Amino acid sequence: MKLRERQRQLQQDIVAGRKSDWPGLAVYQNAYRLRLAEALAVDYPLLRCWLGEAAFTRLARDYLAACPSRHFSIRWIGHRLPEFLARRGEAALAEFAAFEWALGLAFDCSDAKPLTADDLIAVPPQDWPGLRFRFHPSVQLLWQCHAILPLWRALQAGAPPPPCPPLEAPVPVLIWRRELRQFFRSLTPEEAGALERLQQGEDFAACCEWLARQPAVDDAAQRIVSWLQCWLGEGLIVGFCV
Repeated sequence: MKLRERQRQLQQDIVAGRKSDWPGLAVYQNAYRLRLAEALAVDYPLLRCWLGEAAFTRLARDYLAACPSRHFSIRWIGHRLPEFLARRGEAALAEFAAFEWALGLAFDCSDAKPLTADDLIAVPPQDWPGLRFRFHPSVQLLWQCHAILPLWRALQAGAPPPPCPPLEAPVPVLIWRRELRQFFRSLTPEEAGALERLQQGEDFAACCEWLARQPAVDDAAQRIVSWLQCWLGEGLIVGFCV
């Protein structure tokens, strides 16, 4: 066997955790698994805090066995954990992991300069119907069916974790970053729907028409103007085109 083939086989045995007659291979396999588990703990510090050390270690072992790394960067080792937890029927854990992962993505993503109110005031009235907005790369929208936010805040503050019961109805949660700080807040379904449509490239007129059809909205124009002002203040909007 050539040296390159031996090296490739050794790498595959380490990643797959296969038994082998290579001297000392188990040492490398154990070190590899420990390094990946440490990376998961960095990506999900509050999930680890919520579960406890022993339970998180078991979760990391099961996850890494079921979802081995397929990316050259260790940064992405944990991106399938929410899906893995959901497949196991652990809905609250899956939502918590998805929220914590989204916060990490918001921190890591590229930056963009937010627009100001003056930028939109300069848009001619006749151009508003066809206006399409561009949002900050960190902007994400999650729907949560459990009381994730109170639990996250308690764990972040070092307080005992409260129960995480199912909610009466799913709640949309907005996540974004401004400068070097992550933010999040819950939205009404109407605000979430408008934001999602605009983020997907729908023009302003079509979004207003959709909003006017929502039973909970009395004045669609006034409502979306107030949201635009809020989004500008939060640094969510970074560009537009007609």
